[in-house]
Order: sequence, then C-alpha cells, then structure tokens
Amino acid sequence: MKFQVEKASLVQVLQRIQSATEKKTTMPILNNCLIKAAADGAVEFSATDLELNLWTKIGAQVNTEGKTTASARKLLEIVREIPQDRISLEATANSRLIVKAGRSRFELSTIPAEDFPNINLYQDLPLTSCDTAVLRRALQKTLYSIPMEEETFTAPGLLWHLTEENDFRFVSSDGHRLAYYEVPAGAFPGLEMAKEIIVPRKAVQEIHRLLEKETEATIGVDENSLVIRTPSTFLSTLLLDAEFPEYEMIIPAERPFGISAPSDVLYPALKRVAVVTDVTYRHVKFNISKNSLELESGNPELGNANDIIDIDYDGEDFSVAFNVKYVMDCISVMEGPTIRFEWVDDVHGGIFLAPEDPGYLSLIMPMVI
Repeated sequence: MKFQVEKASLVQVLQRIQSATEKKTTMPILNNCLIKAAADGAVEFSATDLELNLWTKIGAQVNTEGKTTASARKLLEIVREIPQDRISLEATANSRLIVKAGRSRFELSTIPAEDFPNINLYQDLPLTSCDTAVLRRALQKTLYSIPMEEETFTAPGLLWHLTEENDFRFVSSDGHRLAYYEVPAGAFPGLEMAKEIIVPRKAVQEIHRLLEKETEATIGVDENSLVIRTPSTFLSTLLLDAEFPEYEMIIPAERPFGISAPSDVLYPALKRVAVVTDVTYRHVKFNISKNSLELESGNPELGNANDIIDIDYDGEDFSVAFNVKYVMDCISVMEGPTIRFEWVDDVHGGIFLAPEDPGYLSLIMPMVI
C-alpha cells in the first residue's frame, strides 16, 4: 500500500475517527485504525471500540493498493507536526507504516489488517433522509444531562421515542436533572422505530460532532443498532439494552407559579455568582419576591455573591436552591430572548422553559443547603 494525500484532508479524517478507537483496552488492535487504499483513488479509514463503528474516506493519489492498521492517535500526532502540505504513506513488508514529507520520515508499527474487527456497514438496511439541523439541535439540547456512567435510577444514554402525538422526543436524565426536546416526526420521514431506543452517550457525542460539518445524512434503526450515513462517512452504534425511568411521572403537569427573565440578563448573572462556587458548594439560591429575583451563592472559604434581576412577579415570596452548573447548562442551549422558570414548591423539580423554543423542557431537582 502506498499513496500520497493532502495534509489537511488527512488531519480531518484522523480527527474524525479518534474517539471511535478504544484507548483503555487489552486489545491493541482497537487503538488502531484500518487504512485501505483502492486503485480508484479512494482511501478508507475505519475505527471501532466494538460498540461504536466509524468509517470514512478521502481521495488520494494511490500508487499501490492495499491495507494495514496503525495507531490512530500517533498517526494524527505525526501528521499534525509535518509542515508540508502533501504527505506520503507506505506500508512495508516488515510491518511498518512509513510516513514521509520533505526530509521528515517516520515509522509506525502496524498490526495486520486481517486482525481488525469486521465492521458491518448495514448495506441492506433501509435508510431514510433526516433533517441534520434538527437532529443536531436535539442532541445538543439533551447531551449535557446524559450521565457519564450508569446510575441507579437512570441509563447512560439518550432515550429516543415516539410520543402519543407521533412526534419524536429525545430525553436524557442523570437522576438530578432531566432534559427533553420534541420534534415533529416529519424531520425523519419514513423512519421506522418499532420501540423506543437508548443511544449511548459516546455515540450521541460522535453523531453531534459528525453533524457539525454535514448537511446531508440518512438514518436507520436495526434491531439493536442505530446507523447514520453521510456522503463520506458511516457511523453505527449498538443501542443500550436498559430500562429508561418513567420520566414523565416526575414532571409536574400543573405548575401554578412562574416567572420570566431575559436570557441575556439571567445567564450572565448566574455566571457571576458561580465564581464563588466550587465542587463542594455548588448551589445558587433563587430568592423570588415582588418584581425581584435575587441570585445568592456562597462558600465559607471564598465568600458570598448576590445579584438581583428585575422581573414581573406579584405572588408570595419563594426560595429554592439548585446546582448552579445545572441551571447554566440548561439555559445555555435554549433559543430565544426569554427564560421561563415554573414551580410547584421547593420539593418538586423546577421547570425551565423558553417560550420561543417550544419543544424544549428542562427539570432540575432542588438542593438542600
């Protein structure tokens, strides 16, 4: 295998496959990417951690077709440091990948391509077009509350299901907060989803990253996999076999009290009072009184912070505390100039909404301070 390729294209494709490799593994082959050069000038790159699979390709000048595997991380580090715009890669008979540009020359150890796990490209799975902007927005608005690992009362993934109104809803919860975003089924015309699915956190991150630069995509759901294909990239992930909690039970149907505040005032105020918070003292207290929202935070070692926002409110005084990062996370993904905060009491979770962003809802459980 031997080919020459533009550095910019190679860096882009190597960056794309990095997170699909498995860093902490007893199987060295999972640290590697599969590189396959074809006579037609296409060079394919594949990576997998056995749950998430990613395949992509770029154009190159192929002198000799063939395939091999090499460390995805080290290859990217090498290519980034090369100043030349054009790079040559060649696989040798003594299990080395030679990377050359100008007077620079690198050798990387390789593992035979035959040892690389087989990646199912789901060629026979019917895929349907999807609105990439809508899908990316749905992932962005829910990613932040997917737990990093499995918790007692939730699953480390994103629930995607049909509602009774036949809209699609994306739901995430780490047990302390919940977010959902609802979109019309028309955003995924023809997508058949016989049951709800749970997409792992890592896959959600990768799909979101993939769609940052893609305007076309098709999507499909197999019995236990989610598949997405763009003009140059293929991604598949195993779905979680887990039970997602009955989340609708904790969302208060009736919220008799509420206030509205400008998002460009509320978020900066939260950011200011968060300066005196840390991993131990994480709270911000909402003190609501007539036409006033006071944000209060404090840390015995650092000090206290208060900030007051004018609001339109004429009800009874009310106070509740939340994790300040949770509030900032949910507000940061809202669209529109107004943030709506609604509540029942200081025990039930507080609801954060944006009137101009009707499909989105976030619930945050209160803190005891």
